[in-house]
Amino acid sequence: MNAQTAPARPTGASAADLVYQHVKTRILEHELEGGELISEGEIAAELEVSRTPVREGFIRLQTEGWMTLYPKRGALIRQVGPHEIRDVVQARIMVESHAVRQIVAAGEQEQVAAELAEILDRQDAARRAEDHDDFVATDAQFHQHLVASAGNQLITTFYLSLADRQRRMSARAVWRDDRRSATVLAGHRNLLDAVRAGDPGAFETALTEHLTTVHERLLGAP
Repeated sequence: MNAQTAPARPTGASAADLVYQHVKTRILEHELEGGELISEGEIAAELEVSRTPVREGFIRLQTEGWMTLYPKRGALIRQVGPHEIRDVVQARIMVESHAVRQIVAAGEQEQVAAELAEILDRQDAARRAEDHDDFVATDAQFHQHLVASAGNQLITTFYLSLADRQRRMSARAVWRDDRRSATVLAGHRNLLDAVRAGDPGAFETALTEHLTTVHERLLGAP
């Protein structure tokens, strides 16, 4: 592990919170890859904290499924397996398709379509500017705004809980392929057209194709 400058602790955050956020971010950014073993001592030295908050942060990360703890050995970063990827994709299809049905039932498809079109314009601009971070951010915003527009807070909260796993699946390196980013935009345009037309069936078909295409390499992993 390369030596890094210890990040500043946010106001009001505990040392355990700092450990949790720092390690989780490194996992999501693929700085810590699945199968890598890290120790409490390494993280304690890196963040300039004692081992107790590191242990607390690790326990929280294990509870959320990001790592597995092995006494006296360290913490093993969990791999993203094909089953998890399929589960996330299936959950997203169910939630987003339900959201569109609710939006259409409420007669709000034109308004939501207009809002999604604005987000899509920003994502297209990010692609042309080669701003990969903004491209990823607007990609997530497109789907999250769609779900939030259905007005069910419980479902929205559940959907947002998938965001971190989706982020890890969609490494920034994926979006650096111009052909793949163009495919993502084309998929979003198809989704937008289905929302605007008030056609939940067409939306579900387009979403299934979109997510399968985006994650085809991962879904085909052994």
